[in-house]
Amino acid sequence: MLRIRPIMNSAVEEIFAFKVCCGPKAFDQNLEILITNEGDLPVEVQSRFDLRSGSQIHRFDTLMPHGLQRIEPGRVIAFYCNMDEVLWEKSEELIFYDREGNAYPARIT
Repeated sequence: MLRIRPIMNSAVEEIFAFKVCCGPKAFDQNLEILITNEGDLPVEVQSRFDLRSGSQIHRFDTLMPHGLQRIEPGRVIAFYCNMDEVLWEKSEELIFYDREGNAYPARIT
């Protein structure tokens, strides 16, 4: 089971700026998503999610880090992306998918 915690307007842009002082910059990353594996087995999560707003689905596949991410039991990983605040406010849930296509929805509060 995965626990998904989105954090809109986190301080991630400032954190990235500090960590990569002289390297490539990651601007406008205003959404941080923490995913905790609360199960007993590892889960491989795709680096993308769907955002549901009523009957509309918006796909976000520009997450950092890119690619398939393995989450060991009891571990947390973080994804980052740029999110339009108006779209975020209108949305009801975001949905991540594992390698097998299982969906992990999380309500947006």
